[in-house]
Amino acid sequence: MNENVFQFPDRTAGVVPQRIADARIALQLSRSDVARELNVSGTAVGYYENGDRRPDMNTLMQLSSVLKQPVSFFFKETSNKLQKKKVRFFRSVGPKSNKVNMALDVRTNWLSEFVDTLLGAGIRLPAPNVPLFNDVEPDGEFSLEQVEYIAARTRRHWALGDGPINNMVALLESQGVIVGRFGMASEKIDAFSCWIESTPFIILGSEKGSAVRSRFDAAHELGHLILHRDITLDDMESKSTRLRIEREANWFAGAFLVPKTALLREFYSLRASHLKGLKQRWLVSMQSIAHRARDIGVIDDNQYVSFRIQMTKRKELNKEPLDDVIPIERPGLLYNAWRKLVDNGRLPELESEDSLSFSFEVLRDHLGREVSAVERQNAGMLSLIQADKK
Repeated sequence: MNENVFQFPDRTAGVVPQRIADARIALQLSRSDVARELNVSGTAVGYYENGDRRPDMNTLMQLSSVLKQPVSFFFKETSNKLQKKKVRFFRSVGPKSNKVNMALDVRTNWLSEFVDTLLGAGIRLPAPNVPLFNDVEPDGEFSLEQVEYIAARTRRHWALGDGPINNMVALLESQGVIVGRFGMASEKIDAFSCWIESTPFIILGSEKGSAVRSRFDAAHELGHLILHRDITLDDMESKSTRLRIEREANWFAGAFLVPKTALLREFYSLRASHLKGLKQRWLVSMQSIAHRARDIGVIDDNQYVSFRIQMTKRKELNKEPLDDVIPIERPGLLYNAWRKLVDNGRLPELESEDSLSFSFEVLRDHLGREVSAVERQNAGMLSLIQADKK
């Protein structure tokens, strides 16, 4: 047998309890929620998740239906490297947000496993190339000048020059960052990021209707990956720390997307027509451009407030000009890798969720492509991908 051919996981060891817990958390369900659907006690669900009891096949099929994962998912071993994941940079913390955060964390773990599947099947992805600047030592926090310096250094590290970045997502993927787009299911969470071992992950929301704001989110998360690599979970318990690192990541995003030298050269008016032109050129929102101009002293607070008032009068704070014109950037790295492996016979032409060991919804998040009704009717993964290209 060709040792390059993909091998499905060994399912003889029985149900993996962590899979039950993860599938429940990913759907933001409590044990009681699952118990009601199964007509059992919450304690019984806890036994299944802790490995104290193993669900029989009838129960497992019910779990599969309730938790929206194929039966084979619950036999799939988890990855040990996920224990080495560093702090996640979520922008919102609290009882409701934490439930969403935990769900997204599980989905990121699954994305990491998917990446490992591609690597194990012989694909080569770009090596992580996110720079670390040891020569910049913050005195408890980064100053705006230090962040400007680091953003400029990052551009030089990636040989970008000082011009506009045409595709932020493609840039990140070319530098070894794994980028996904998930449904965040929360208006308070736009994006998040983390390191898993030496691999950086950035997850963007799929709901955001503005491409330029999504690009800013991507640059913001890049700022976290570079500036806050050593932040700990204990640090994140402090609200003042969370506010500080969010401010620093915002500074980085602005400086990275629109270098100071370029803004000083091109920004000379708060007129709507001029800001719209800058937005079209730099693919950054009019509000972000004005905010950045205030940060670096091109305009003062009064001018910035006046700008916001005018935006409010024109009803453009939530939806700016060009928001429905500039296209959303979609990840393509993992999709292209998947296609290559399927076409070369190193991954199977999947015909069902059970053969995938993940739901099609999860696959959609992994590949950055919507799952069509054709897939749900088991028409075959290769046919789906070909149809998606047309």
